[in-house]
Amino acid sequence: MNDEQTTNPTPIPELTDIPEFLQGDNWFQEQVDDDFLNFEEPYRAPRYTMERMGVPFADVGELHIISGKPGHGKTGLMSQLMATVLSGQHGNTIRRDVPHKVINPETGKKEEKKIPVVILYIDTEQGKDDTIAIKNRVCSMANIDYTKPCKQFYILRLRDTEEAQQRWRKILKAIYLVKPTDIFLDGMLDIVNDYNDQTECQPIIRKCMMLATHYDSSLWAVLHENPLVDKLVGTLGSITQRKVSEIFTVIKVKQSELKESDRRPDLPDIYFRVKQVKARGRDVSDWLFEYVTNAGGWGQPVELEDNGARVVNPEVETLKECIARFKDMNWTSGGATYSDLDKHLTSQGITSGATRSKLINAALECQVITSEGSKGHRKFYYNGERQLKAISQEALPFDKPEGEDEAVPF
Repeated sequence: MNDEQTTNPTPIPELTDIPEFLQGDNWFQEQVDDDFLNFEEPYRAPRYTMERMGVPFADVGELHIISGKPGHGKTGLMSQLMATVLSGQHGNTIRRDVPHKVINPETGKKEEKKIPVVILYIDTEQGKDDTIAIKNRVCSMANIDYTKPCKQFYILRLRDTEEAQQRWRKILKAIYLVKPTDIFLDGMLDIVNDYNDQTECQPIIRKCMMLATHYDSSLWAVLHENPLVDKLVGTLGSITQRKVSEIFTVIKVKQSELKESDRRPDLPDIYFRVKQVKARGRDVSDWLFEYVTNAGGWGQPVELEDNGARVVNPEVETLKECIARFKDMNWTSGGATYSDLDKHLTSQGITSGATRSKLINAALECQVITSEGSKGHRKFYYNGERQLKAISQEALPFDKPEGEDEAVPF
């Protein structure tokens, strides 16, 4: 057997057997044995990373797009999704605990295993302070201390990297190092030189899809809409429209600009509507959100019911109640006893011992109160200010000032 037969399991036909119009394409040298579908391989249902009202979305290994016009809340929607991944729930969106493919160090093969979520957020547009605001926003929404590094949340800033090709190389390096379960790219226009160049855009989209598949991640990317029409911008948008798993668009609604008959008195003067405009699976229903400013000063998206009421996260509400119950207690550096806690709650009019015990346990569970020592000698300490810093939200209207590109990003 000669070398050619050894390296080519599919016999190469004689040139006389090839149609004349195909003889110049050099296709007969390609190997396709590994590309034929194995009929014995079982079907595996999609693994979705999130669900909303019982409808799953954001399948693992696929590319997903967030679209919208400038200033219409794309980064705000991305913040909600990142908070959902980190905390398990934001508003009515719930994270799904799905297995990811990881390499078994003993066998060297990929196996499906449930692992902690890791987010890589890539910011190509914002200034440093704006990126910090986004970090604080997401951590606050997920009840994470935003003053300390988080092993589940990495942020790559690329605004100061001038060339699109170098940004792309840095993205690849960061993904290789972090091995994220979820990737959020804000935004896609900054990884190409010309969004109307098909020879540049098509390989980038394909590589993004291959990245999601290889690293078994959900890859979200922001892509602007054309200012004049509701279509993704340029040739890059046209290719993306056909390739991606799903597209969500965000629309900013100013009620002052609506017809009188279309205005909703039950909704804020300015709110945002999220709409899924493409889906390979079941359709996710629309949802609304508004911006509020919290104690730190950065805008924070809060989901709204269709009647204008804010969607409440029970865990956050419990945390707020525990802080309200214990923050005014006479805390000392030596700590408090369980009896001190019980008397403090009694002084607030809580006559049920079972209710007082439940509140103390809840405060310990959400770390508003910490404890030291063994049973009988246990001391309790107030930790609410740190927790309050992470979740405090004042119901103040927030809007990006007209014409100010460097305002707090949303």
